[in-house]
Amino acid sequence: MKNSLHTTTLADQAEEKIIEYIKEHHLVPGDALPNEMQFSEMMGISRNVVREAMSRLRMLGLIQSRTKRGIVVTEPPLLNGFSKVLDPQLLSINTLKDMMGMRLALEIGITDFIFANITNVDLKELDEIVARQKAIGINNLSIEDELKFHLKIYEIAGNQFIMKFQELMHPVFVFSKQNYENYFQPINRKLQEENKIITHVDILEKLKNRDAEGYRNAMRMHLHPYWEFLYNYTEK
Repeated sequence: MKNSLHTTTLADQAEEKIIEYIKEHHLVPGDALPNEMQFSEMMGISRNVVREAMSRLRMLGLIQSRTKRGIVVTEPPLLNGFSKVLDPQLLSINTLKDMMGMRLALEIGITDFIFANITNVDLKELDEIVARQKAIGINNLSIEDELKFHLKIYEIAGNQFIMKFQELMHPVFVFSKQNYENYFQPINRKLQEENKIITHVDILEKLKNRDAEGYRNAMRMHLHPYWEFLYNYTEK
């Protein structure tokens, strides 16, 4: 291990060795691991280094200490920790553009899942969300109001990874709201003039009619300001 210190630290290497041990022994969540002392002896490094490596793996959610069982393998939470650091102020325009592109791909791409799962109860909930938003007025929607409709759409898709992944999209909603007048309002004005504005009301109508292709096109147009921003905006 010490021969590769020019590229990684001992803790890095210990972390990799523990992960290799899990894979080589085909361990699954709930299976026990050797303790710090045993790993220390196996690797020929100090217990402190092993402790640091294990601390990292605990933070990743890959291992866990349990009473009377010692250290066990656990299933790591999907996308663990990313949402905590995804603040729009910390992200470059190019990164935000990539995230917008991912949102476009996600929301249009899950159409078939939505229509395979949607129920009358779902439609009723969407009706309530849309009715409240109509009362508020489209220009007065908060980030939370805008999110409610789309979160329900993700929920209907019925995929837990998608539900978790949508948390990473929050900075896109925040950026859009904070920069609406500068970036997105001109695009919406143009769409308004061309009678191409698609609202949550329009999208809900496609869902009620069980019109998958119409829904897909409506969502594409609803998110068109992102598309325009992606391909026509250049940072000054």
